[in-house]
Amino acid sequence: MAESVLADRSGSGGPVIAFACGLWHQETEVLKPAYRATAVESYKAETRAANFRGKSEDVREEINNWVSAATKNLIPSILPKDSVQSSTVLVLANAIYFKGTWSTPFAENKTKDKKFYCLDGSRVHTPFMHSKEDQFIKEHDGFKVLKLPYRNTASDVDECNSDERPRFSMYIFLPDARDGLPGLIDKMASSSFNFMRDHMPKRRVKVGEFWLPKFKLSFSSQMNETLMAMGLNAVFFEPKANLSNMFEDDDGLFMEDVFHKAVIEVNEEGTEAAASTACTFLKKGKRLDLTEFVADHPFVFFLVEEVSGAIVFMGHVLDPTSSE
Repeated sequence: MAESVLADRSGSGGPVIAFACGLWHQETEVLKPAYRATAVESYKAETRAANFRGKSEDVREEINNWVSAATKNLIPSILPKDSVQSSTVLVLANAIYFKGTWSTPFAENKTKDKKFYCLDGSRVHTPFMHSKEDQFIKEHDGFKVLKLPYRNTASDVDECNSDERPRFSMYIFLPDARDGLPGLIDKMASSSFNFMRDHMPKRRVKVGEFWLPKFKLSFSSQMNETLMAMGLNAVFFEPKANLSNMFEDDDGLFMEDVFHKAVIEVNEEGTEAAASTACTFLKKGKRLDLTEFVADHPFVFFLVEEVSGAIVFMGHVLDPTSSE
């Protein structure tokens, strides 16, 4: 499924997609053959020996350059200063890049500045894209859902046909109330796994007012506490972690840090997005009616591959004028 979803479609007019995995291990440590084979065959990972003990800063720069190249420079670095040390024995990193054009792009000359209402009641002025075209919109109790398909092939097949090739779309879940985003997120979190799929629009409707803000968002975080709050605890602690299938010499390997960065930009042409995650490891001793859709208040978005249902990117827009 991953090979199908993440296959580059740019040659046939579809989205540009690139996915890469990398594994850097201390050159004096030997990976177990089964683990190396799994990394290479199942995850298409590049495995490289590195001199963390003597040139840790050079290795950090090498990994950051690898991430920058894999994300077309949208993410110039993933590992901050001092995140790789002489005691580091392993770094796992992955990166994904997506660039797709809308099946029906927005006309730039119709973009206008309008008000966007933030959760705290304040207002900001930001460029809104506009269209008179019929749109995939479905109204539900308390919220609406918009589907924006990306161009699939040079001939641009009908979005609703039975073609089983991957088809990408962006979905925007817009609460009716300007301060309704927290309630909508709670509803989504407490509902079934198929909440998003159950509420996807299936047909185009005629629209009256239709405005969507342009936005560019970036996210960067050290994810340790978040992952532990989700239940991933043992791997971070030397006495509990069991990563014995990775190295020939299993001497208390455990995860030290997890870093994640993501960037997404939505404009009249389409969407460009990238994300990267890097994990560092230590060894023992370290850690039809007219339908209106005016997205002038906070909303949730998902970038979805239609056939598999795989969510490639997700996030929420609280203030489209802020990129952080």
